[in-house]
Amino acid sequence: MEDESKKASNVQPEEKSKENRLLIIIIFILAILLLLLGWQYWKQKQAIVVQSQNNIDKIDTLRSSLIDLQAQFANLKTSDSKIQNQLNSKKDTITMLLQQAEKYKNDPYIIMRLKKETETLRSIMKDYVKSIDSLNTLNKKLTSERNVAVESLRTEKNYSGQLEKTNSKLEDVVHTGSMLAASAVSAEGVHYRFGKKEVETENAKKVEKIKVQFTITANRIAKAGNKDVYVRVITPDGKELSKTGDESSIFSFEGSKGYYDAVQSVDYANQDMSLVIYCESTTGFIPGNYIIKLYADGNEMGETTVTFK
Repeated sequence: MEDESKKASNVQPEEKSKENRLLIIIIFILAILLLLLGWQYWKQKQAIVVQSQNNIDKIDTLRSSLIDLQAQFANLKTSDSKIQNQLNSKKDTITMLLQQAEKYKNDPYIIMRLKKETETLRSIMKDYVKSIDSLNTLNKKLTSERNVAVESLRTEKNYSGQLEKTNSKLEDVVHTGSMLAASAVSAEGVHYRFGKKEVETENAKKVEKIKVQFTITANRIAKAGNKDVYVRVITPDGKELSKTGDESSIFSFEGSKGYYDAVQSVDYANQDMSLVIYCESTTGFIPGNYIIKLYADGNEMGETTVTFK
C-alpha cells in the first residue's frame, strides 16, 4: 500500500509539470500570433497612410496643373474673335474641372479622368499658341505687304479698290482655314410623352435623350465629301457617355482618344449644314452640368453645355 501511495504522489507532480509546459507553449504561440497580427495591422495602417498621401499628392498636382493651365489660357490674346471665343470656352471648362477635382478628390477614377482632360487641354493650348503666333506673324507680314502696296499704288487711280481687294483676299485665307467649325450649338434634355411626342425637360429623372442642334458653317477651303461627326458627352462626375462602353465607341481627336456617345455621317459640300443628333445613356442621367463637344476630321468643331436638375 505504501508503494502504491508513493507512485500516486509521483504521478501527480509529473502530470502537473506536463500541464504547465503545455500552458507555457500555448501562451508562447498566442504571443507570437499577437505579434504577427500587430505587425500586419501596423503594415496595413502604413499602406493606408501612404495611399492617402499619394491621393493628396495627386489632387494637389492636378489642382496646381489646372490653375497653371488656366493662367496660361488667360494670357492668350488674339484679335480673331472665333479663336478668342474658343479660348474663353476652354477657360470655363478648366473652372469646371477645378470644381470637380475638389468635389471628387477622394475618387481615384475621376481624378484620373480629370488628369486626362487636363493633358488634352494642355495639348490644345499648345496648338492655340502656335496658331496665334502664326496669325501674329502673318498679320505683320500682311501689314508690311499692305504698306508696300499702298506706296507703290499711290500714284494710280484705282489703288484704293485694288488694295481693298488684296487685303480682303488675304484676310479670308487667315480666317477661314481648313478646319470645320460649328455655330449655334445648343443642347436640351427631352422625353417622349405617350412614347411619341418630344417634350423638352430639365428634370434629370425624366430625360431620355440629349438633343444636340448645330450648324456646320460653310468653309470653302475644307475638303468636301463624307465626314463622320462625333458627339462626346462629359457627365457632371467627369465620365464620358458611351452606348457600348467598349473599344467600339472610342475615337481619336487632337492627339488624344475618348468615348463618343453618338456619331452621324454627313455629305459635306462646303455649305452651311444644320444637324440634329440625339445622345443617350444606358444608365440614365444624373443632375448637374453636361459638356457637349463636337468633332469632325479629328478636330473639335464647337461645344456647349446643358444642365439637368
